[in-house]
Amino acid sequence: MFSFLFGRKKKDGSTEKNTADADSFLGSQLGSYAARHEAEASHAAVEGMDSLRRMADNLKNVGVDQKQGNLFEIIEATKFNMDAASKGADIRAYVTALEGDPHAKADILIRSGDKVLDEVQAKSSNNAARLTRMVSDEKYRGMQKLVNAEKADRVRELAENRANSGSIYTEEYRDTLKNVKGKLTHNEISSSGTSYDETIRATEDTAAYSSKLEWDQFKKEIGVTSGQAAAASAVIGGAMSLIKNGVAVSKGQVSLEQAAKNAMKDTGAAGMRGASTGAISTGIRTAAQKAGIDALAKSNVATSIAAGVVDMGVTVLRYAKGEITSEQAMEKIGQTGVSTTSSIYAGAAAGAVFGPVGAVVGSMAGYMIATGLYQSSLSILKEAKLAEVEAQRVMALCEAATLEIRRRREEFEFAMKQKLQYNEREFKKCFHLIDSGLATDRFVDTVVALEGFAHVFGKELKLSKFSDFDQHMKRDKPLIL
Repeated sequence: MFSFLFGRKKKDGSTEKNTADADSFLGSQLGSYAARHEAEASHAAVEGMDSLRRMADNLKNVGVDQKQGNLFEIIEATKFNMDAASKGADIRAYVTALEGDPHAKADILIRSGDKVLDEVQAKSSNNAARLTRMVSDEKYRGMQKLVNAEKADRVRELAENRANSGSIYTEEYRDTLKNVKGKLTHNEISSSGTSYDETIRATEDTAAYSSKLEWDQFKKEIGVTSGQAAAASAVIGGAMSLIKNGVAVSKGQVSLEQAAKNAMKDTGAAGMRGASTGAISTGIRTAAQKAGIDALAKSNVATSIAAGVVDMGVTVLRYAKGEITSEQAMEKIGQTGVSTTSSIYAGAAAGAVFGPVGAVVGSMAGYMIATGLYQSSLSILKEAKLAEVEAQRVMALCEAATLEIRRRREEFEFAMKQKLQYNEREFKKCFHLIDSGLATDRFVDTVVALEGFAHVFGKELKLSKFSDFDQHMKRDKPLIL
């Protein structure tokens, strides 16, 4: 059963291809690439809100008024980084407290690589006069002075009045007048600003606030990705249809009017298919990112899976309607599944579960294809209005997919047991080498053994060479292991 997992060739040795599927896949990949900056913005949102939740948890015993100031810094840095990412800029804002330096003069550093472009002092308060005094300390002279969005104009007004009062702090207030901002900015990059009330909401219910910020960005990414994928797919599908129908017209097979109608229909269908793929791929990518699955959080991998899901659904529906035979359906599903899984395992996902090999990859690929077929069939049964004979065809596919899921799961579990037994031997070998190095005071041998242990997990030790360690320490940055 399910011989389609390895595809099927025609008698002449060539593999049957569906240009509509190819156009859709290429269009969705191009759309994903065009929306890559929005995906990076989503990554910045998740990373920033993870930091916000950790900081809130660390300060759970601290009063709201004190805690909100710390969270204000993270919120503004996150919003700034989202804007920078969406514009494709390589600059980012870093909260010094999160970098292991809570007593740094600057609360936020704006950097491009290792180069500091701007230093920022951030203060949040419901009292504009208090804000003016706090940011006008002499040690903050020359820095960008960030305050709550709705307080910036009042702080600027108070600073101007005090700068003209002739007091001994005239220069400090002049500096505040010059540098106070209601949003974190650097050239064309800026946050959207954060009010005091928003900061308090984030402090009192951090989980709800962080989830909303992430979801708002995810919705934006879905819109951009779907739109870009739809446009790219429509252009590619329309161009290919024009060529195909142009040839048909030249051969007298169709009229010019009919060819134009066909091209318009194909363009619309390609655009809708691309939009669906773009929306699904963003859903997969964002869910994977939240779950910490780095491999699937990559746009190209998520798009490959989404394209596979859409293609399987189209094939199942065509089979149910009797437009293609069962053999053609199985062949097409097999081609789609193999293409999807090979594109995944050729990329970053190849490092999952200690590096899948041989039977592990094969069984996992089969499991994914069978699951995708089952989900597509189930969705069509629920959503499509099928005649009885059509529904019976889809139900048969569901039953076949269910049996294959069970078989592939058993196969995968067996393969994983063998793989884990091998890893157990490797673990014992590494531990023995580590213990030997420690017992004989051979530091180099211990480090080499630790490196080998990390390799079992598909990882590499940071700064494993002394030259790398020396170079890192000279940058005067905290060492994060």
